[in-house]
Amino acid sequence: MTLIDAFLNAYINANILLVAAVILWMVAWSLMRLAGLRHAFGTQLRLINSLFFAVALSPFIAAGFQYALGTGIIGNRYVPNFSDFVVAQYLDGRIEMKATAFADIIGFRDRLTHDLVTLKTPLGITAALFLLAGFSVLTLRVLASAVQLRNLIRRSYKWRQFGNVQLRLSDTVSVPFSTRSPWHRFIVIPTKMLENSDDLRMALAHEFQHIRQGDVEWEIGLETLKPLFFWHPAFLIWKRSIGHLRELACDQTILARHKFDANSYCDCLLRVCQDGIRSRSHRFIPNVAFVRIDRDPFSSNSARFLRYRVTSMLNTTLPRDGRNLFRFVQVPLVALLVFGTVAIQRPGDWSQDRLMLSTIVNLERLEARTAPRP
Repeated sequence: MTLIDAFLNAYINANILLVAAVILWMVAWSLMRLAGLRHAFGTQLRLINSLFFAVALSPFIAAGFQYALGTGIIGNRYVPNFSDFVVAQYLDGRIEMKATAFADIIGFRDRLTHDLVTLKTPLGITAALFLLAGFSVLTLRVLASAVQLRNLIRRSYKWRQFGNVQLRLSDTVSVPFSTRSPWHRFIVIPTKMLENSDDLRMALAHEFQHIRQGDVEWEIGLETLKPLFFWHPAFLIWKRSIGHLRELACDQTILARHKFDANSYCDCLLRVCQDGIRSRSHRFIPNVAFVRIDRDPFSSNSARFLRYRVTSMLNTTLPRDGRNLFRFVQVPLVALLVFGTVAIQRPGDWSQDRLMLSTIVNLERLEARTAPRP
């Protein structure tokens, strides 16, 4: 197996696991609703992050599993494989379909990988150009935005510093946000906000909470992966869900400390949003803003989400502790993703079932060739 073939195989596996992870997340979210934890946003955020982390580790899990197979630590008979399972179901008569059509379906992945590696078919060339163009455009966009963000921070004024967290003031932004470099974390505040001490305290509390939750690092990771999965609906759903949950969890945590009134906090959000719309300031990534203002036609509806944030803070009470349910749900879901990582790997040697399927396919093709023509 060449390096390119191995990379494509890992990429295809990651795309399959993203779909599985989104489905598992929807199931987990439904269970939390039934358990009365619909508004336990912090618990939901930890769960969705752990599932995504399992998907991110899937290439390393698969590599370790292949190493265990190659060294004989694990025997082939103990290896679960989804493709072999489907072939067995077909041979047992549970799937009614012509053998040639069935073989084409289960062999689509191998053909696609081969076409992408060799670039000798229209499908392979088209898919490669589409992925390369999307990756290039999104990579350039992320890099350009990161450079703009770095220049903005350099033009801002250092106000205070707490450890490796710098508070900086900027005359060119209207929405507070937090970001980081390899060595420092930054919270950038509009200079205009110094005129309102209450809004300033609430904005700082919000951004410090994002730093405590590790939201900036998650945003950097998701933006880094976006060029690879720009076309994948599951990744876009996943990224939007994480973005929404981290804001809801942050709001909830701040109000739970009883240092700010919910009405005042919501008023602050609305004022900052209004200032951001009036100033038409650009969105720099990767960062975590106090309130997100999206003008991208393909982005989520930020106005609708802002309305949901406000109603969640005003109309809901603090949820009960969901740590026990989190542990109860997290372990089986992550275990299912690890099992799926192993099960969707391409089968190694030809099994007896696959040899039998190949024989049936050859017989069908021979019958089609020898059948009398009308």
